[in-house]
Amino acid sequence: MRQLRQATEDDAELQQLKAYSHHGWPESRKLCHPSTTEFWTFKDELSIIDDIIFKGKKIFVPSAMRSAMLTKIHEGHLAIEKTTQRAREILFWPSMVTAIQKTTQRAREILFWPSMVTAIQKTVSSCPIYIPKLPSNPKQPLRSHSIPSRPWQKVATDLFNWNSKDYLVTVDYYSRYFEVDQLHSTTSSAVIQKLSTHFARHGIPEKLVSDNSPQCSSEEFSRFATTWDFQHDTSSPGYPQSNGLAERTVQTVKNILDKAKTDGHSALLSILEYRTTPVDGQSLASPAQLLMSRQLRACLPSTSHQLTPKTIDPEIVVQRRQHLQEAQGRHYNKSAHPLPPVDKGDQVHVQKGDNWQPATITAQHNAPRSFVVQTPDGGSYRRNRRFLRAAKVTPPLSDEPPTPTPVADTQPTSHTPKPAMATTMTRSGRIVTAPKKMDL
Repeated sequence: MRQLRQATEDDAELQQLKAYSHHGWPESRKLCHPSTTEFWTFKDELSIIDDIIFKGKKIFVPSAMRSAMLTKIHEGHLAIEKTTQRAREILFWPSMVTAIQKTTQRAREILFWPSMVTAIQKTVSSCPIYIPKLPSNPKQPLRSHSIPSRPWQKVATDLFNWNSKDYLVTVDYYSRYFEVDQLHSTTSSAVIQKLSTHFARHGIPEKLVSDNSPQCSSEEFSRFATTWDFQHDTSSPGYPQSNGLAERTVQTVKNILDKAKTDGHSALLSILEYRTTPVDGQSLASPAQLLMSRQLRACLPSTSHQLTPKTIDPEIVVQRRQHLQEAQGRHYNKSAHPLPPVDKGDQVHVQKGDNWQPATITAQHNAPRSFVVQTPDGGSYRRNRRFLRAAKVTPPLSDEPPTPTPVADTQPTSHTPKPAMATTMTRSGRIVTAPKKMDL
């Protein structure tokens, strides 16, 4: 407080403010000294106690003391909102409220100086201790993969480990029919050999979706995609949700293998039963019927009529898939929030593990939410938008009540005079006007 008192005495602008507080303010804002015009709107709230200026119960902080106050406010390395709340308990300055979007009553009780919140935001945003410990971004609204119009047009693949052995799963987006292969090697050549076998059996898909594993991101796999003429899309590293169908199929296969091992039954028979059972809660057709237009003969008794080839209308299949996707999206999006857009050249922070590091967006990948960023150490990474946080604070909304602006009369003019409103007068002399009613 002693330092605040001395800084107030040394500030020439505040001496003028103190003079107005002691001797009275001019009749209009135009007559005020330029250094005091920003205080005109709350001049009646200013007071001087022990040579320190107050706005209500808040201490007015002179310019010379604001840097030190910012350091003290952020000693706990709290977030911008909480730091501002703490500041507003004891400080005050004009235009503080217009610089932050969310405010609390607790934040407006103590300190004050012009543009205080903007200064707080800059201090917190550049804090080397606070930034790396920022929480993860919320999940974004669901973006579902497009539904293909025919079998084996679009497939997904993924590698997994079960019982200390490596496997490759390949699943069709249209029929949900999957192939599972045990890998004796996790090289690109081994994965290509399994995929090419399935492609030779079911046909070459137009698009293959996979994660960014070394086997699928190698130059050899790129040549395989070019030779076999299919589009290869990869999900962002660390974001397996983008390859959700393959991930879900891996869980299904693991459950089948676990149960078969426990019961001592053949896992292949269990997989066969799965292929002949309708999925996604619909009784329309099984994966085998949707893929090959025929039901497979399994252990359960089947008639010749049931095994007769039958083509399922693709339009009905697509409609049911879309209905399921929409229901899933509505449920998922209840707790999802869109993130602000970012673009090439923006300064961001990228999440690596539990920490955030500064980076610059250098390009946008072929996926709408996938970006390539470069860190100061020269590293280049591809990340989903969920793992990026804009480094610059977006301009917040003002929580001050908006100033009413005159609105021009846009009603068409009419030369016909409006009838006068009916009025009556009470015995006491009060004039009563009839209410306006719509002419229907």
